[in-house]
Amino acid sequence: MIKIVELTKDNEEKYLDKIVELEQISLEVMKQEGREGQLFDTGREGISEYVHSKDNSVYVAVDEKGNVEATTYITQGQKPFTYNDITKYFKYGENYKKYIKLKYKSDLEYKKDLRKIYIIKIKTFEYAKKRILQEFNNKNKVSQTTLYEYLKTEIEQNGYHEKSELREKLNQYMAEFIENNYDSEIQEKYEMFYWITLDDIEAEFGTKQSKPDDTIKDYETFMEDEKEYAELIHKGALQIHEKPEFEEEKYYTANTKNSVELDTYLTNPHNRSIGIARIIVFEGIKKHIERHFKNPDNQEIFLCSTLHRDNLSSKYVSEFFGLTDSLYVNRRQGRDREVHICKITREEAMEYLTNIYNKLAVLYNYNPEGKVIKDSIALKILQEQLKYEEKEKKRLVRAKTIDKKLKGINHKFIPEKERKIKRLKQQISQIQDKNELQQ
Repeated sequence: MIKIVELTKDNEEKYLDKIVELEQISLEVMKQEGREGQLFDTGREGISEYVHSKDNSVYVAVDEKGNVEATTYITQGQKPFTYNDITKYFKYGENYKKYIKLKYKSDLEYKKDLRKIYIIKIKTFEYAKKRILQEFNNKNKVSQTTLYEYLKTEIEQNGYHEKSELREKLNQYMAEFIENNYDSEIQEKYEMFYWITLDDIEAEFGTKQSKPDDTIKDYETFMEDEKEYAELIHKGALQIHEKPEFEEEKYYTANTKNSVELDTYLTNPHNRSIGIARIIVFEGIKKHIERHFKNPDNQEIFLCSTLHRDNLSSKYVSEFFGLTDSLYVNRRQGRDREVHICKITREEAMEYLTNIYNKLAVLYNYNPEGKVIKDSIALKILQEQLKYEEKEKKRLVRAKTIDKKLKGINHKFIPEKERKIKRLKQQISQIQDKNELQQ
C-alpha cells in the first residue's frame, strides 16, 4: 500500500536522505542506459529549500516499510527570466512584440512606456552590475569595473548558457530590484519589454535618441551601461529551434506568479509502480491550483514542464496532465530540451482536477476518496487513452524507421505500448459486455 506524503519542515528529516538516495539511484541507472544529462540532482539542501519555501512543494510516495518509492518537486514563483522560468520561451520574438504593441490604444502611449521601461531597466541593470562586480572582485581579488571580462570567461567555459553563473545572477538581481522598488504595473511592463534594447527604440522612433530622461544625471555613464547591457542581452538571446505548432497568444499572459512547474518526478527504477509518478504529481499540482484560485483576482494558471526529447517517460507524464503544447529550445550548452505548457482558466479548474482524478481512478486504481466512477465516464477515459496509445505507437514505429536518433532505451516503449493497447481493449470490452448484459 503506497501512501502519499507532503514534506514539511516538521517531517522533512524523515525523508530527505531517502529522496537524495533516490536521486542518486536514478542518476546511476540513467548513466548505465546512456541517458546522462536527462536529470540533474537537486540535492539535500535544494530539496530542503523547496520544503521551506512558501511557493514550492515536495511530495513522496512511501511504501509500508517507509521506503520512498517516488518523489516530485512542484515549483512556483521563480524569478522572471532566470533558468527556472519556463514561461519566457512562450513570450519571445516578433509576434510577441506585435502583441504588446497592439495592447496600447495609441502609438504615443506605447512609445512613452517603451522609453520609460527602458530607462528603468538600465537603472536596474546598474544595480545588478554593481552587486555582481562586488562579488566577482572579492572572489577573484581583482578590480573589474565592467562585466565584459566576466562575460568572456563565461562564454569560453560554458557558452554563456542559461544556467551560467553570470546570466543567472544578472536576471535574479534585476528581478529582485524591480520587485523591491516598483509596483505591480511596472513589474508587469518590465517583463513585457524585457528584450527591448536601444536599437529597438531608435527603430520605433525612426531617429537616434538624444538624452531620454531628465532623471539621468550622468548620460555618458548611462549609455556605457546600456551598451554593456545590450551586449549581455544579445549574447543571452533565447534559442528556439522549431516554430510553434500551436496558438502562441494564449500563453502570452503566463508569468512566474501564475505558472506552476512540474519540476522533477522520480520513481524507483528498480521497483517501478505503474502510475505512481502521475499520482504524486497530481497531488502537488492540485494543491497549487486550489491555492492559486483562492485569490479571487487570479483568473488563470499555467502548468509547465521541461524534459529531454528522448525521455519518453517524462513526455507521457506531462501529456497526461494536458501539457501538449511544446517548444524545442536550448537551455544548457549542448543540452536541448522540450518545454511544455498548458493553460487552465478559473472556470475550468475544478473540472480539470475532477477529470484528472477520474483518469487516475480508472487507469491506475488511485481513488482515495472512494468515488464511484460511472461506466460511461470510465469507458470514455479508456477509449481516449487507447486512442493516445495507438497514435504514440505509430509515431514510435515511424520514428524508429526514419529517425536515427531514436535508439537504445526508447525501443522498449514499442512493446510496452502494445501491452497497454491490449490491456485497454480488454478493459473496454469488459465494460461494454457488462452493459450489454444489463440491457
